[in-house]
Amino acid sequence: MTTTNAADQQKKCREDADAVENFSKRYYDIFDTQRHNIHKFYQAQAKLIWNGTPHDGRDVIAKHLVALPSTRHHIYALDFFPMKDLFPNEETTYQVFVSGAVTYGAADNPSGPKEKRLFSHIFVLTVDVASSVWVIANECFRFHE
Repeated sequence: MTTTNAADQQKKCREDADAVENFSKRYYDIFDTQRHNIHKFYQAQAKLIWNGTPHDGRDVIAKHLVALPSTRHHIYALDFFPMKDLFPNEETTYQVFVSGAVTYGAADNPSGPKEKRLFSHIFVLTVDVASSVWVIANECFRFHE
């Protein structure tokens, strides 16, 4: 590999890393503040396993997530790796691992009940062919018991 190719590869890797991190931050921001727009983060045929319960398709996933109580996510760790070995024709497909805590309950009601739960969130992030935007293809969300 030439120095130019190595530099190009490192640059692309950094750009993708920034994209994954920015996507994840934006996803949780929208989840917490503008959840009615959450459907924009999913492929049409996306799949979600929410604490063991499957939800298939962007609209079904969005309906489930929008119905949840108000949230505030706190991310403790975010890691990801390319899935080129599994998807050799996909340059921009990553498995993303997130761990954190989520507080349920309205932030504008300080006296209201709040519930804080630890969680793990794993999702496959890829670039949608039709729109050229990053989207979740499938995911698994699980509370720590």
